[in-house]
Amino acid sequence: MTALFSTPLCAAPMAGITDKPFRHMMRRFGAHTLYTEMIGAESFVRGHPVTVKMMHLGDESNVIVQIVGADAVSLAQTARAAEAAGAVGVNINMGCPVKKLIANRSGAALMKYPDQAAALVAAVKAAVSIPVSVKIRAGWDDAQLNAPAFARVLTDAGADGIIVHGRTQAQGYAGTNNPTIIAAVKAAVNIPVFANGDVRDKAGAEDMLCHTNADGVMVGRACLGRPWILAEIETGHRPVFSLGEVVETHFDALLSYYGQAGVFIARKHLAWYAAGQADAAAFCQAVFQCDKAPKIKQLIHDFFNDRGNI
Repeated sequence: MTALFSTPLCAAPMAGITDKPFRHMMRRFGAHTLYTEMIGAESFVRGHPVTVKMMHLGDESNVIVQIVGADAVSLAQTARAAEAAGAVGVNINMGCPVKKLIANRSGAALMKYPDQAAALVAAVKAAVSIPVSVKIRAGWDDAQLNAPAFARVLTDAGADGIIVHGRTQAQGYAGTNNPTIIAAVKAAVNIPVFANGDVRDKAGAEDMLCHTNADGVMVGRACLGRPWILAEIETGHRPVFSLGEVVETHFDALLSYYGQAGVFIARKHLAWYAAGQADAAAFCQAVFQCDKAPKIKQLIHDFFNDRGNI
């Protein structure tokens, strides 16, 4: 396997989620290879400060940079920057269903244009010496479940690995994940294939591997508020730790990385950590009404430290 698939279980790249502070939290629980947020190639080339900051990997190891775009030159330049920053691989997003990317003919829109997609893969592959993978979907919609044929095109263009989310672009994140399509992709290509979609626990991961014959599983939304989820899936048991200490550490990491903006970025994470806990609604209301870091730290301490170890 390439560095892209050095472990059979990994966390999915998620925009607005898998930033450096979140990766730091996942590494505390033993996560090995992790992905950045999706980095817009044209935005990076233009030097947009927020986008450029995403590429600062610092002393992190085993990071794969996910890039997105429709312009071969920009994608290649961004991929070269990723390699220079220390990335062990590049992943091209051809599966994101959001309208902004679709309008720019990038993300999942590229599944409608296999020739263009192949040219983009070839350009990135020629630009770097690290492995290049592509994340795709089952297809555009139920009438165009073209992932197996699309994956063959990408493989012929030089892709080193394929990650398949078993929903169509039209589904977004609703409806049912389709492991049959993932299995068809695995059968269609001779490179590693990872299965993505609706894996939340060890049984779900084993079921996904059984039904798809994939080389590994990628976990997405189950990571929200649970940076320990990979360890839990791998062992079948949740690690024992202080939830309060974990949440406080994540909040501090967000403040250190983003400054005052970290207060606002932390809100969604705190809501995910609190989900399912008694009095979560009152806690979230208090957090969302506050913009003072010391006060929020006190709220975190008062709410989560009463929960003990989990």
